[in-house]
Amino acid sequence: MAYKKVSIPKNGDGAGSPAPKSSDIIIMDVEDIKTEPTRELGDPTMTGDFELNESAEAVCVYGTPSTINLTEEYSGDPDARGVKQGVAFSHPGNSSEFKGFIEKYMNKGVVILVKECDGTAAGKMEAYGSKCNPLFLSVERTDSNEARRRTLTFKQELNDKFLPGDYAGAVPPLAAAAAAQVEGA
Repeated sequence: MAYKKVSIPKNGDGAGSPAPKSSDIIIMDVEDIKTEPTRELGDPTMTGDFELNESAEAVCVYGTPSTINLTEEYSGDPDARGVKQGVAFSHPGNSSEFKGFIEKYMNKGVVILVKECDGTAAGKMEAYGSKCNPLFLSVERTDSNEARRRTLTFKQELNDKFLPGDYAGAVPPLAAAAAAQVEGA
């Protein structure tokens, strides 16, 4: 549906309050995406599902809920303005599985699904990045007397005409969870 002009009143008390996010960050390698939902400029609703190649799986990474930060950075010259979408979060510890994930995804383009805990059973899900304009990873490590964690920041390298999309499609198949490891053992 194309954009239709409407007035936008205040959408309720507390509309600007922080919205809790699910700690499950779903990450898809763009090389694994067979088809992705479509959308039109002016309508954030995505139509269709993310479909992965045969036997491909997305990964689900734990993000400390209070650290999840969803960003939009606007920039550009006149007639060329756009937005860079981003997702940042911290992950506790220093497991071998997490270090392996970082090494594997360091130079991979990804699309990320993040779910807002909005009081509904399904939650409101947003998609960040696209097959043609994916997010890329940068990492900051902290290992001190205050914390042991890595902060992951995924951001688009190019401006885009689209904001993060509202995704109501199916969650793609997920890789199995790593075996429980005792840190420092």
